[in-house]
Amino acid sequence: MRTLVVALGAVVLFATPAAAAPEDVANRLSNEIMSPFCPGVTLHDCPSTEADALRERIRNWSADGWNEDQIMNELTAEYGPGINAIPPDDAGGLAPWMLPALVAAGGLFFTGALARRWTRAREEERHREEIEDARSLRATPEQRSRLEAELAAHRAAGSPGANL
Repeated sequence: MRTLVVALGAVVLFATPAAAAPEDVANRLSNEIMSPFCPGVTLHDCPSTEADALRERIRNWSADGWNEDQIMNELTAEYGPGINAIPPDDAGGLAPWMLPALVAAGGLFFTGALARRWTRAREEERHREEIEDARSLRATPEQRSRLEAELAAHRAAGSPGANL
């Protein structure tokens, strides 16, 4: 019976999560929220005195027994949803976070398509120029008949290279 009591005590002791220290909760949350005082910076990295005061309020709320969800709800009610540095888990909350990534991907695709089009146009123009150059190198009928006459005269003279 004594062993059963010890075993149950151990289960209860290890099964219940230990309450996090208020400082740990404040540090974790300050990395997960944006500072309302320093734009573009998390509360953890904001050096203002207002940020210090807000971190202290979070510490006090945690010391008073508030859990992280309660603290985040209070902060969201006070400062708005923009305070979240991490997008919410629900799919509707991911859309605003995905929009910049989609716009960037679309811009990269558009830039790549334009670059391909410009490169292809240049290649086609170069090919046209090569064809024109080749056409300009063709002998005219007058030049061709003169060449044939000179070759015939050269062969008739019995030159060493007359068998061309």
